[in-house]
Amino acid sequence: MLAVLSTLSGLSGIGHIVCEYKKHYPLIYTLKPLTVLFIIVAVGLHSPLNDYAIAITAGLCLSLLGDIFLMLRNQKFVAGLVSFLLAHLVYIYAFYQQLSTQLQWQNLLYFSLPAGAYIAYLYSGLGKLKIPVLVYVSAIVMMAFVSFEMYLSSVSTYSLAAFAGAIIFMISDATLALNKFKRPFHAAQIVILSTYYVAQWAIAYSTFG
Repeated sequence: MLAVLSTLSGLSGIGHIVCEYKKHYPLIYTLKPLTVLFIIVAVGLHSPLNDYAIAITAGLCLSLLGDIFLMLRNQKFVAGLVSFLLAHLVYIYAFYQQLSTQLQWQNLLYFSLPAGAYIAYLYSGLGKLKIPVLVYVSAIVMMAFVSFEMYLSSVSTYSLAAFAGAIIFMISDATLALNKFKRPFHAAQIVILSTYYVAQWAIAYSTFG
């Protein structure tokens, strides 16, 4: 069943990307939430029933809500941003609860310095969204940092999947920000959506261990 759900999620995600370029909105509104829903079902069916899997499921559900808001375009961008912010906070909580060692705060620099430089590059284009974007970026940087600490404290395929998912999520969001606030480009949706779906699947995979 896991292979079936993985395939369905992948096909749905590819279909969504194609429909974005064809502006086929009925299918966009169907396939975008369906892709993440398949991932949520996979976690529900194949993960042990523990606090970590429950927290990751909650993060996926918040992400699904964010997807729905963002489908409504600019009118609901802030609502989508808040939904994903909450998803990242839940992921941070989930990763933190798995730590068997103290946080090594110096490692935060690996994530905060490049993120800070990137925000400086985007800053002039953020307009009225400067504060919400800064808060959001702080959360995703912390998510990447804590997932890295989780991996260091318990090296495994599953903790590596969580860390990889967090990094890929950062790439997806960085591309979205570049396209929205600084330099729109035609291939943006391919990069944003493919990395987003891979990131969510990787984070979901971390619950299977």
